[in-house]
Amino acid sequence: MARDSRTALSFVFGLVGGVLILTTIFALLPLFFYQYSYGYSYGFFGPYGFVIGIVSGFFIILAAAMTFRRPDQGVARGIIEVVFGALSIFSLGGFVIGMALSITGGALAIVVGSGSGPASSGAAQRACTSCGMLFALEYAHCPHCGHAVGVGPR
Repeated sequence: MARDSRTALSFVFGLVGGVLILTTIFALLPLFFYQYSYGYSYGFFGPYGFVIGIVSGFFIILAAAMTFRRPDQGVARGIIEVVFGALSIFSLGGFVIGMALSITGGALAIVVGSGSGPASSGAAQRACTSCGMLFALEYAHCPHCGHAVGVGPR
């Protein structure tokens, strides 16, 4: 399956979301294990939030990278990104921005993996070197911007 701009966007959203989640965990590390002097009350969500945050960030980055490598398997890996992105709220979710980015990246991976869009048509296509839009091989000029691209291979 050919990559399109949605695959790259899904990868970037997943990568940035996972990195934000991991950065939040390590930046606020003392707050996850904060203890009152008279009790065992943990700040935020305690060690459970810490572990969930690390696992979520790791799996989001891994799923985003694997989706970029194999876009045809984007449905399963997109679901992994969405689930672990939602779970990251228990570790503050990368100040909620990381959670939103990883869920959006997972949703894009699901759309790319389901095969909808320009790359799913059976005809061979190529991209215009000027505007980047996809079109059939038999065109000598891009139907979107008019740039001359020559006749494609037969």
